[in-house]
Amino acid sequence: MSSFLRTRLEELLRICDLLNVEPDFNVVIVECETLKDFHSLTGRTYVIGAVYSKGIIVSQPFEVLRSKGVLEDVLLHELLHHIILLNFDLPSWMQEGLILYLTGAKPQKLSGRHKEYLLRFMREVSYEEIPLVVDRYRRRSDIESR
Repeated sequence: MSSFLRTRLEELLRICDLLNVEPDFNVVIVECETLKDFHSLTGRTYVIGAVYSKGIIVSQPFEVLRSKGVLEDVLLHELLHHIILLNFDLPSWMQEGLILYLTGAKPQKLSGRHKEYLLRFMREVSYEEIPLVVDRYRRRSDIESR
């Protein structure tokens, strides 16, 4: 395992610990063969590297993401969507803002909804408040299984 990938795994585990949830890697990753296939399957522009829905991550071709230097970042981001959706019922802006914040995204490097959601999250939630804020949205079945 590359040191960069190991660092991303450690980051995922750190975030799970902060949120008081178990990591879950039970997802299917679909790597599209072409960017055209990605757009056809997801309806998303090429600015978006992957999309998560119901246990499935649909990704641009890995080679495309690798050439942009974002493959591991994109997969980490989508795995966090999976883990958060399993454990919380966060509003969409909060879910996206939380993931972007915890993975160190910079507002000046984002655009559109991603930038808007990150800035809103940063205005409304401090790092210290994250566990308390997200706990309000924790799924009941997760609480009962502890």
